[in-house]
Amino acid sequence: MYPTTKRTKAATTMAVISTAAILLASSAMAAELNFSVMESGTYDKAAAEVAADFKAATGTDVQISAFPWAVLRQNNTTDLISGTNQYDVMSGGYYLSDVYSYFAPLDDYIAKDNYAQGMIPGLLSPGRSEFVGGKSIGIPYGVDAYGLIFNKDMFEKAGISPDFASWSDVAAACDKIIAANADVACFSHPTGSPEQIGGFFFSGYARTYVSKDGKYSLDVPAATAAAEEIAALWKYLPAKGTALTFDEAHQLFKDQKVAMTITYPSFITNSLDADDSPVKGHWGMAKFPGKGFPWLSLWQLFVPTATEDKDAAWAWIKAYAGPENAKRNLVEHNIGSVWSATYDDPELKAKNAHFWPALIAGFASAKNPPLSGEAQDLLTNTLQDIVNGRVSAADGIAAVESQWAAIPVPAAMLEAAAGSGLQEK
Repeated sequence: MYPTTKRTKAATTMAVISTAAILLASSAMAAELNFSVMESGTYDKAAAEVAADFKAATGTDVQISAFPWAVLRQNNTTDLISGTNQYDVMSGGYYLSDVYSYFAPLDDYIAKDNYAQGMIPGLLSPGRSEFVGGKSIGIPYGVDAYGLIFNKDMFEKAGISPDFASWSDVAAACDKIIAANADVACFSHPTGSPEQIGGFFFSGYARTYVSKDGKYSLDVPAATAAAEEIAALWKYLPAKGTALTFDEAHQLFKDQKVAMTITYPSFITNSLDADDSPVKGHWGMAKFPGKGFPWLSLWQLFVPTATEDKDAAWAWIKAYAGPENAKRNLVEHNIGSVWSATYDDPELKAKNAHFWPALIAGFASAKNPPLSGEAQDLLTNTLQDIVNGRVSAADGIAAVESQWAAIPVPAAMLEAAAGSGLQEK
């Protein structure tokens, strides 16, 4: 997807030095920091490269503790609650809301370095980044938003324009796609990861998630209608397509076995534009359907209150997630930049014109639902039951509404819901 760029060791080291110099010029660095991050071959690999340069510039050794997503989520939570305090900087997201009280506010650091200047507008704000009591505890990096990627040739053959207002529109297009393209299924999706069905619901459901009195609650008729739309779309998955991994779903699109794939773009766009890709030059990205919002993937960096050297932790955050290394991380590791300047780069902008407009539009409208891990798991697991015919949409959503009543809304989620317009007024 991105052009190969050459960057000397000296240039990279100088970027890290410029990031860390202000805070570290007058103080000794910690000998070691431990950073927990997702094991993905992207986030962790970029961290290892930046860590080597960071050590050369500052003398601090950053230990990279990388885990699969579910393990990372659990390890971060357990480390905080148990008081083990082995991680000085943590990578995570809104699903850690139950342990936000363990994180240090970072407002003073942000203000001192004017850190938010140049970031995508609105990204460092409640409902997108993480706040507690009006204070910022999360520093965003690695932005992505759910996307609909389509095969231009198949759409042209079916006489379809990729302008979908709803998932019902997508389902209607599927009949035309299948009729016009022999041996092709309509779409693929990582159905084997049950939480990923949330991407359809959050965009199709355009109501609130928290009631006036601060309880989890859905607009039941609207939520039922959204669930029914997803269930109607599910019949257009490929044969045996209800338990696909990310890789399997993406491969079906690359092999031109499906006309669309619905996923986080950063997981696939790099390979679609590889020289050996059969769909290179034949794919695009559409504006995401629905009147709700595209599901935002926005990794955050947190500093636990127990971290001894917060200055060193902040320096690492800036080195890893700041603007100096943003283009490098995007080009070499496909980590979505949170910095506007990256998307104004003339070379990158021209090369990625076939999907960047839709991608950037997604960033502008994407949100996270104000749901704790427990509340979100209940919703997405129930949606899986609905689309796979184990329960009706009406009964499933009614059950979610009933069971949500017993799940407390963390204070940070209330703050996020109000900030993002997802609490009933």
